[in-house]
Amino acid sequence: MISFVALASASACVAPPTPSSGPRITGQACAVESGVTVVVDYTALNNSIVIACAAGPQASGFAALAAAGFTYTEVPTYPGAVCTINALPAQGFPFCWETGGYWGYYRSADRAGTWDYSPVGAAEGPLLEGSVEGWVWQADFSDNLPGGSYGGGIQLANYTP
Repeated sequence: MISFVALASASACVAPPTPSSGPRITGQACAVESGVTVVVDYTALNNSIVIACAAGPQASGFAALAAAGFTYTEVPTYPGAVCTINALPAQGFPFCWETGGYWGYYRSADRAGTWDYSPVGAAEGPLLEGSVEGWVWQADFSDNLPGGSYGGGIQLANYTP
């Protein structure tokens, strides 16, 4: 009986598991071949990632971003470059382009593939159903993926809520 009491006391003192320190992921990808999946990675800004679907094919990356429910502003001195997505970064311009970082733009032709840094701007298109568009806030002004934790490319599988 004494050993049972000691065991029960010991187990009551075990700390609960700590929550994951990774980003909070919300939303979901498009059903297969039903639209363009848009992933906005705010990890460096507020530790969250939002996934949404732009139904059907899209004319451009900007069209997909808007159709998926995101708002954006462009850099005043560089039209075609994104400054804020859903009002982040809150500092706006010039933080968004000259001092704090920028929105890296990534693409993948399909959900199973790796997205790569886009060789064209978000005004280019068309985007086919099943493709993935990724926006990642990058404070280091590079086209390197944040933290190098994605093994050279971002896969949609990394963004599962």
